[in-house]
Amino acid sequence: MSPSPPRRWPLHPPPGALESLSSWLDRLARIYEVPVRELLGPNLGVLVGIRDVLDEDPPPAVFTALAERTGVPAGQVRAMTLPGWVPWLFDAYPLPERDATDGFYTYVRQYSVLLAPREAPRFEVTHRRRWRGPWIPERPVRRSCPQCAAGPDPARALIWQLPLTVSCLEHRCRLALDTDTLAAEIAGQPYQPVPVGEPVAALDGYTRQALINAAVRLPGRTVHAGVWFRLLRCLLDELSLAGSTGTRSSERLLEQIWDATGEPIRAGLAVWQPYENLEWTTQEKLLTAAATALVLATDRRIQPRGTLAWLLTEPQPLPVYDGDPPRPPTPDPPAQTRRDLMQTMNAWYARARIDADAARAMLRLLTALDTTPAHATRHRDVLISEGIPARFLRDDLLRCPGRRTRDETETLLVAEGFDPGEVAYELDCCVAETIALWEVPDEGVLIGEDELGQIRARLEL
Repeated sequence: MSPSPPRRWPLHPPPGALESLSSWLDRLARIYEVPVRELLGPNLGVLVGIRDVLDEDPPPAVFTALAERTGVPAGQVRAMTLPGWVPWLFDAYPLPERDATDGFYTYVRQYSVLLAPREAPRFEVTHRRRWRGPWIPERPVRRSCPQCAAGPDPARALIWQLPLTVSCLEHRCRLALDTDTLAAEIAGQPYQPVPVGEPVAALDGYTRQALINAAVRLPGRTVHAGVWFRLLRCLLDELSLAGSTGTRSSERLLEQIWDATGEPIRAGLAVWQPYENLEWTTQEKLLTAAATALVLATDRRIQPRGTLAWLLTEPQPLPVYDGDPPRPPTPDPPAQTRRDLMQTMNAWYARARIDADAARAMLRLLTALDTTPAHATRHRDVLISEGIPARFLRDDLLRCPGRRTRDETETLLVAEGFDPGEVAYELDCCVAETIALWEVPDEGVLIGEDELGQIRARLEL
């Protein structure tokens, strides 16, 4: 027979947001009133004696066993440990000692924030002591939130073990060292929560966004959580540098930040060391200075020169072209065509009312496809109704395009604005000349376009 699957624990409260694995196991052990080692050993069937490494490097069997007993996915359980934060918070965990120097310059010095690119000097990271990796303190940091600890079921966040924040991300009060809390209890004076200033609260708020939402909304733009952690670590490194290692403008910039913070320059650090190898009191001052630098940069009171500096300030509004004045609405093409046709026809009618040749051209067009007398009569009546004189539409002149009688030519020239007396005189001369030349009767003289042009030329003199 195959062994029966492990039974789920009857009581298994879910882990809190950002809670560490050791804290969650402490709460589970309190429910069943057993030590954590018994909860892990006899109940889960995994190695005993690993209490101190639960948050750093637990056996993979722990994730599977807890997922079976609590229903919490193994991936979520692993995210409650430091290895579960690769690659957002760490490039690798644990970091091999041989890769310490390369890992430092890749994570910390690849970008710049306050200083110009490649302005920071190069140090031998492991010259004095080992560097375990970004955010991993050389000595364990045990802190807690007084307000969280006062609750009925206190939990501890994993990041409280790292020099990553100053305050509790939920209550916005300063995290207290366990030694300080214990000393206050021994003295009979419960530790009182200490609120943090607005700059520190804003800095820790960015870190909370990165841990919970995997993205941070900075003044310049929204960035991935991995970018924020590396930006913050680079900023802390630049604040720990001596001003004499850079340019004079960088030295004045660092002095301005520390003056605004109210702490000694470099937090009193005499010899440079990686941030993770410093005491927590120095690390807290550096975090406070980083928060101050962000406020000064956002308010444009300092001018950072690093590759990531633009993320700290809101972009300046760009001028926007007002645009061209609105154009009149384009008419509908069919409607425009109809209007153009009507204007052309009206102009043609107006010309035909004074020009017999234009009137006869119109009638020839209308009767081109049907030359029957009835059809011609019908269209002649239509043109007469439009104000075209009937004498302009004589049948005998339809086959004489470009030629007009004397009366028709006189009517046209007078309509064009010439003096009637001068028009009559020029026409009499033209008719007399034609009669003498061709020996035609007076009523049979027709004036062509050439003669009309000559008459116009003489009238314009």
